[in-house]
Amino acid sequence: MGILTSLFSAVSGLNSYGNAMSVIGNNIANVGTVGFKSSRSSFADLVSASLGGGSSAAQVGLGVFLNDVQTSFSQGSLTSTGNTLDLAIDGTGFFQLRDNAGVSSYSRAGNFEVNNVGQIVDPSGRFLQGYQTSSTGVVLGTVGNITLSTATVAPQATSTATVVANLDSTAAVPGTAFAVTDPTTYNFSNGMAFYDSLGTQHQLRMYYVKTATANTWNLYSQVDGGAATARTDLAFNSSGVLTGGGAQTFSLALAGGAATPQSVAMDFSAMTQFGATSNLTDQTQDGFTSGSFQSLSIDPAGRVVAQFSNGQTRTLSQIVLSRFSNPNGLVRSGENAFAETVDSGAPLAGAPTNNGLGRLISQTIEQSNVDLGKEFVDMIITQRAFQANSRAITTSDEMLQELVNLKR
Repeated sequence: MGILTSLFSAVSGLNSYGNAMSVIGNNIANVGTVGFKSSRSSFADLVSASLGGGSSAAQVGLGVFLNDVQTSFSQGSLTSTGNTLDLAIDGTGFFQLRDNAGVSSYSRAGNFEVNNVGQIVDPSGRFLQGYQTSSTGVVLGTVGNITLSTATVAPQATSTATVVANLDSTAAVPGTAFAVTDPTTYNFSNGMAFYDSLGTQHQLRMYYVKTATANTWNLYSQVDGGAATARTDLAFNSSGVLTGGGAQTFSLALAGGAATPQSVAMDFSAMTQFGATSNLTDQTQDGFTSGSFQSLSIDPAGRVVAQFSNGQTRTLSQIVLSRFSNPNGLVRSGENAFAETVDSGAPLAGAPTNNGLGRLISQTIEQSNVDLGKEFVDMIITQRAFQANSRAITTSDEMLQELVNLKR
């Protein structure tokens, strides 16, 4: 009977719009949830019944059902926090997380912290995944938990050094033999700090003495105020360009328990002899002392870089992002995470800014993408639809009552 059909159709409407209200309520409840992605209800009509022997003009619908709950993966607004471990994905991708049982999940929520053993985790304790690095900071292909090493960086002994300076071609030749204690016996000097195998700093001083031979300078070196050692002469051509003594190896005797003698390859090739005051332009050396962890930074490509007190930096890991061919096939696993399914396809992992993945923004979090205005409008529509279906049931009941009253 058509009246009974109308009852069941209206009941399907009550069920469907009641579930739709649950979706709306969940969106509103999570308006402040970091990285939350809103959902929307998708309805479909039930199979229609035919009243006239199969004619399409005589079909009567049998109601409605909630066909799908679709997730919107649109970008949420980004908010600055000032916390280095707050990360937002600007573009496509999910953070890859792993729990203690080794189960992977995926999330857009980037509010991370450090646990008691120095690993980066989310508020639920799941480990953020990243490419591992070698002891020198080279990114490897292995994916694992990200550990922030706070150990001291080992020192590096100086092995190469460069000196760039000009020696005054108009300078007078000193009248007495060279002596480090007598400034009148040399024309110019410069000092350079260098480091031994233990990271101890030493002072290397070089003295330049113009000779009676045209365009030739004697070179002496001194370590930590000790005795001076004669080095290979520096020779220039008539244009002031260095032609001899540009590459030298200094064997430096050290005290204090470090490896000795220490060999340092000295590069003087950029030295000049022009008619201008002798001056030091630049000098470099590749050694450094030991250093302790000072601070952390994360760049847009996901590289987690530690800064140490000796001025050195080291890449500790590179955060991994994953994307899916069909993100709507992911299922929510709770606590701001999604799990892959057959429908979503396998995750396509990579470094941020590569392979279609978005960039990372440190000290920023992605807010929920829930639009409260839209949710309130949907709530009104859903409420009215539920109310109308309730009225359909009431009206059908009144019609059945009239039918029962026919026999009186």
